[in-house]
Amino acid sequence: MSISEIYLLPKTTPFNLTYSYWSSDQTAADNTEIGTGSQGDGGIIPMLGYSFFPKERNITLSPGWKRISAACSNEVKNKRVQEYSLIPEGTRDPFSGIIWLSLDAIDKRLKYTHDDAKEMCENLTLYGRSWRLPTVEELYGIVDYAFTRPSVDMKFFGVMMQRYYWTSDSLNDKEAYVVGFKLGGIATAPKSEAVYARCVSE
Repeated sequence: MSISEIYLLPKTTPFNLTYSYWSSDQTAADNTEIGTGSQGDGGIIPMLGYSFFPKERNITLSPGWKRISAACSNEVKNKRVQEYSLIPEGTRDPFSGIIWLSLDAIDKRLKYTHDDAKEMCENLTLYGRSWRLPTVEELYGIVDYAFTRPSVDMKFFGVMMQRYYWTSDSLNDKEAYVVGFKLGGIATAPKSEAVYARCVSE
């Protein structure tokens, strides 16, 4: 199963919460050696696999030699075709109805604590709309593994930082979920940490 399929399984799926689960998705590691010859031949490209840790609903990358569980399915994989459209406010997702604020509307280089990110979005009055932080499902929903560094279609979502972005969802009082756009992972970060943010409207 793809990592997106695993993540979108119902939360009642009977995973063993102490295990991680392999997906079918892979990406090149940061320490890729493209080649040693004059034409770039003879190199080795180490690959990392995407895995899902259901206890904290994280998506991480692990080396292929690591022995962890696997999630399998006998259903045919159906990839949802994205039909985003560019509008004055930013990007509209007709599937969810969400509007993603254009990166040009605010300084995309700024980082925020979790509370400050929520406040920043909620204080926006651009285009006469109410804005908020996206949920983890919404933010992960724009991850596209056809792209890396950043793992998003820049035609519709701009040149996002290859770092983590806040979501509105919390793991506990001290940590909240973040989605990474370097390789498309999901993790948690201390709410006091400075992290990038994007805003959405409905």
